[in-house]
Amino acid sequence: MRLVDLLLAENRTSLRRLAMMATVAGGSNAALLAVVNKAAEHIKDGKPQLASVVLFLLAILVYIYSQRYVLVTTSSEVERIIHRCREKLIGRLKKCELREVEHIGRGPLFAAIGTDTRTISQTADALVLGSQAAVVIICACVYLATISMTSLVVSAIMLTLTARIYLYKMKAVDAALHESDDEENKLHDIVSGLLDGFKEVKLSSQRAKAILADFVLVSRQTASYRTKAKFGLATNFIFAQCAFMVLLGTLVFVIPMLGSNYSGTVTESMTTVIFLFGPISGLVGAVPQITIANAAAENIYKLERVLDSTIIETNGLTSSPEQKSPPVPNLRSLELRRVFFSHVSEDSHFDVGPVDLTIRAGETVFITGGNGSGKSTLIRLLTGLYPPLSGELLVNDIPVSSASAQAFRDRFCAVFSDFHLFRKLYGIEEPSPELASSLLEEMEITGKTEITGGGFTNVDLSSGQRKRLALIAAMLEDKPIIVLDEWAADQDPHFRRKFYDVLLPQMKAAGKTIIAVTHDDRYFHVADRRLHMEEGQLQDLTETLSHG
Repeated sequence: MRLVDLLLAENRTSLRRLAMMATVAGGSNAALLAVVNKAAEHIKDGKPQLASVVLFLLAILVYIYSQRYVLVTTSSEVERIIHRCREKLIGRLKKCELREVEHIGRGPLFAAIGTDTRTISQTADALVLGSQAAVVIICACVYLATISMTSLVVSAIMLTLTARIYLYKMKAVDAALHESDDEENKLHDIVSGLLDGFKEVKLSSQRAKAILADFVLVSRQTASYRTKAKFGLATNFIFAQCAFMVLLGTLVFVIPMLGSNYSGTVTESMTTVIFLFGPISGLVGAVPQITIANAAAENIYKLERVLDSTIIETNGLTSSPEQKSPPVPNLRSLELRRVFFSHVSEDSHFDVGPVDLTIRAGETVFITGGNGSGKSTLIRLLTGLYPPLSGELLVNDIPVSSASAQAFRDRFCAVFSDFHLFRKLYGIEEPSPELASSLLEEMEITGKTEITGGGFTNVDLSSGQRKRLALIAAMLEDKPIIVLDEWAADQDPHFRRKFYDVLLPQMKAAGKTIIAVTHDDRYFHVADRRLHMEEGQLQDLTETLSHG
């Protein structure tokens, strides 16, 4: 059972002590039944009840202490395990390559880290109470054996048969839950795509209608699987209750016909079996929640396997998690040598390369090309975000190896066309107030936000202003190579001129190597070289710069 595997793998609590306390709680619960039955006999005989009262109160105190220990300890341990599970998932995700994360999609990641871990957390009490119910049932059965072996045998046979049928029927429920989880992952992807492309959706009623139809279809399918699972759970619950009622009827109406010896213990036997109704109902009620949590644990294990499978060496560009990135000498040149990459999907195939390119330290290189020409893929290959299918990436004429891949990527800072602006300056030392003020003034957004407390106080700005903040963050990283993908596209004419005529020359004067994707032909003269992508092939158009 994956849920148990997950909990045991990260457990740090003494299972022996926990099991002992659970047994004490269950035993004290069953002891209450024995004390009550014994007291009933004494009442019938007219004997004093002081000893029974003392035992009754003692059993309650023992139950309260042991049950509290089990619930509190288990809940805190499960939350620690869930935290550790999230931590491991994020750690694995950090080690994965961009291309593999794109293949996995957001749906499974959001579901595992958010929904599934929350489901397991919410099921902790059900798991504990279900286990407690099982202990109580065992203790009560032992007590029933001291009253009537016939009642115990009949009860054991009927309960065992009921449990086998119940577990068999739960397999269909488990399958329906897994199918609903898969559909919910699709829902995550649809909603994520809707939010990311909301501008495009608002510009096309047909696209909006199609997205809505797709969402409704997947949502309906999710609801269908969930309904199927809940119907199965409800049917099983009713089946378990009916089986218990049949057991009571058998003890009352059938067994007395087998002999007169049973009639003297029928009351105690019935009291014990009725007492069992509570823990059995608790156990039956816990099974659906545990089943759902087990499906969530299966999803987490599945994602872990997928993430682990991506943390492998790919053409020498994926860092092994056990290896530390060695220091890399100062950049003199960056080279792509016969690098080839291919995007393959069910309905499309697009190749980039083979590409031969050398960029010298301190150069300003512009990359141009139409939509779908391969510019973004080239940028990802240059920065080591995509491992090439063939060819080599070299720094200072030395091939980038798995050991140096992350150190190579750490040379770059970037503002991509689909950039994400972090509110916090993660991994960046907070600048002095003077530098922060200077940068905001230079980007002409003074008064709109501040840099304090390790981040920006306000990022709810226009698209162009958000790009300026992203450029500030990149400049604060102070790395030797800066990649700017269509950075000026969202800027007003004034700041676009400032970007090309002031900011880029300042970066170049500071010794930065600049790789910029642009369509602004008025400013091609700012670059030392101009490269052009056309249908996945790279052309050097540097000679045309002087004729711009």
